[in-house]
Amino acid sequence: MSKKVLIMTQNFYPVIGSAGNRMKNIFQLLNQHKIETVVLTTEPAYPNKNLYKDPKFWDDEELNKEKQKIIRVPIKTNKFSNHIINRLFFYLEIMVRFLLVLWRIRKEKYDFIYVSTPPIFIVFSAFIGKRIMKSKLILEVRDLWPDSLVGVKAFDYPFIINIFRLLETKMYRIADYIVINSLGFTNHIKKKLKNKETTMIYLPNGPRENEIIETKDYNGEFKVVYTGNLGLAQDIDRLKQIATILDQNHIRFEVIGYGMKTEDFISYLNKNNIKTVQVYQPTTRKKSLELIKNSNIAIAFLNNDEIFSTVLPGKIIDYMTCKTPVIAGIKGVAADLIEKNNAGYVFKENDVAKMVEQILDLKNDKDKQLQLGDNGLRIIKEEYLWEKNINKLVDLIRNY
Repeated sequence: MSKKVLIMTQNFYPVIGSAGNRMKNIFQLLNQHKIETVVLTTEPAYPNKNLYKDPKFWDDEELNKEKQKIIRVPIKTNKFSNHIINRLFFYLEIMVRFLLVLWRIRKEKYDFIYVSTPPIFIVFSAFIGKRIMKSKLILEVRDLWPDSLVGVKAFDYPFIINIFRLLETKMYRIADYIVINSLGFTNHIKKKLKNKETTMIYLPNGPRENEIIETKDYNGEFKVVYTGNLGLAQDIDRLKQIATILDQNHIRFEVIGYGMKTEDFISYLNKNNIKTVQVYQPTTRKKSLELIKNSNIAIAFLNNDEIFSTVLPGKIIDYMTCKTPVIAGIKGVAADLIEKNNAGYVFKENDVAKMVEQILDLKNDKDKQLQLGDNGLRIIKEEYLWEKNINKLVDLIRNY
């Protein structure tokens, strides 16, 4: 008998970013493996609802036609707020609306509920769904929340953080299975589980086979690229310094940025008359990968807080998918991936001058660019393709 799965997520096609793309891939691939999978999600809202009035974001005709397996709940908020209290109410609204849907479909039999954190509040609605439907719960951990909240210094209420940590522990212990997208999360979660034996599988972000870039032209204008969120975790001050020095060296720098620090970054460029940096509006994954492909070097930053050493940013996987060498101011899991596979260069978070020096060296060494790009793509093909890794989840579900 075919198994049936309900995915509960705030982030789903056509929402931009690695989380939305991840949930889309899991949904599509489970269905391709004859595991009947339904997704409960919201109307697209990140970073704001108006973005998705543009038809270019609705570029998957298969999903556009899907009416039975995608349940979208409306939300009142028109914009994803940067204020922490407003965001909490936003999450609470989603939780309540998900609960209403779960009650409505309570008589349907789902073998598994698959829910992703953060945010933690949607997980609570999944806990109730687990009891109502007598389903097994697969908890996906994409971020070590609330430690990441502390890491970006966005919330400074120790009493409430301690309550969140108790809820985090409860969340791990209630889950029947846990999926992680970074091996750096393993020890943290095991400590929270204590003596509870819970099956944990590693399912990293990655490309689909049709997204792999096999050939790359290094003969055009030399360009550096940054894609993704511009928020508290990304160390925007370092990005400003990079932009300034690249401009001084007349190097084109292209940024596809979204998030709470985007306007701050643009304002800095205008104020300092920086002309060689082009900031693009948020766009589709396909166009973002095309921009990365047409760049010589890609850069990444993360906040210096220790919690971010456990994270493997999706942008780094995208860079390597496009055979683009990575220059990164990071540490931990992501740094190890780049260094061990010789796919780029890693520096301390504040070594901006050395990062730019390395970029200038690579500008004059096309053979080295090609070598680093080939190295990155090789490890992506070996370990990060969705079509290969989804089998871990398929086996878990089928063997239940």
